[in-house]
Amino acid sequence: MTSPTPPDVIPDFLSEQFDDLPPETLRGIGDYARKETYVAPDGMPDTTKEAFALQDAETLEAVAAYVDELAAFLEDQDADSLTEVTGQSSDEDEQWGKQRILDWHE
Repeated sequence: MTSPTPPDVIPDFLSEQFDDLPPETLRGIGDYARKETYVAPDGMPDTTKEAFALQDAETLEAVAAYVDELAAFLEDQDADSLTEVTGQSSDEDEQWGKQRILDWHE
């Protein structure tokens, strides 16, 4: 089984933030993106919360669907993160994403 691919509507810097998160956090992010809760889940990066404020409804719906699919995939793989499954670290990409968000706030 291959890992889910984020839809094109989700910016790369945002989808990369989900690589190191466990299924429980991903499901909470899905609820938060769908506005089923107004409290961000524990473990949701601040940069993700900030990025959500910049996204339109279509993107947030895509994020919710993607993180739910990713959480189900990780549970099937009995893994705590996508990085654990793929063995790839996105530290450099994560730094790029953080810088991109900071640039947007200037």
